[in-house]
Amino acid sequence: MGPTWRGATAAGVANSLEHHVLPVLGRRPVASIRKSDVEALCAALALAPSTVGTVHQHLGQLLASAVEDGLIARNPATKARLPRREPPKAQPVPLDVVERIHDALPPWIAVAVPIGIGAGLRQGEASGLTVDRVDFLRRTLRVDRQLVSRFVPEPVLGPPKTESSHRTIPLAAFLLDALADHLRRFPAGPGGFVLRSPAGLPLDSDRFGHQWRRACRAAGAPGLGYHALRHSFASTLLSRGVSVKAVANWLGHASPVVTLSTYAHLMPADAEVARAVLDAALSPPVESSTDQTREA
Repeated sequence: MGPTWRGATAAGVANSLEHHVLPVLGRRPVASIRKSDVEALCAALALAPSTVGTVHQHLGQLLASAVEDGLIARNPATKARLPRREPPKAQPVPLDVVERIHDALPPWIAVAVPIGIGAGLRQGEASGLTVDRVDFLRRTLRVDRQLVSRFVPEPVLGPPKTESSHRTIPLAAFLLDALADHLRRFPAGPGGFVLRSPAGLPLDSDRFGHQWRRACRAAGAPGLGYHALRHSFASTLLSRGVSVKAVANWLGHASPVVTLSTYAHLMPADAEVARAVLDAALSPPVESSTDQTREA
């Protein structure tokens, strides 16, 4: 039996195969595909390393089904070596750029900026955020779904990206204030969506992306993705000594290893942290001038 996918995931797999695999291998008998063919296909893809890995995964799942059906003896994608490409290191967005983007967005969507930089949500998670997931009393935000809008006829709420993406995030005062002000000015309509268009429609990836790209161009930061605010959220916490495990949980990473591999270069050097901790804990107290006078 082949893999069981959600509807949107199955459509994404089909899109991946249609655009990247079938043009190269589609006319080949499946029994003629070798490991070297899979490696050559992956090496030729002008895509981000993570996307190349996804294409390889989808092709491998297709070939695994061929093995189960007895069409081929072994899966040529299993030990195929992916090209070594150093992914760009995540960088926080300068605060002045964040402010310009916020000011360039229409008021009805501008709260997406504090949501991104203050909670580290992915775009689909931000678009799928509803009022009932924000606990103003406990100052937390619960992520247990996202707005799925790609490869589906109509946007629909679905599970988050992965199982580890289910999480509860502590909210700072600035984000709580921003959410409260936004909901006062733009009350949630049917469905309780925090982000919605002036017509009351959910902000799918196209509607969101159009407004975001236009604001970034106006702010002098063309090409900046919404995901960059997630990097700012993580790097701000890590650079100020918040534990990697906690940040990994709030980002929805499956493991702190993922967080470290993405943000280690933004963390303060161990030597600096060690000096600060030891000074704070073990340095003798400085005698006041009054104490010195009394001793004299």
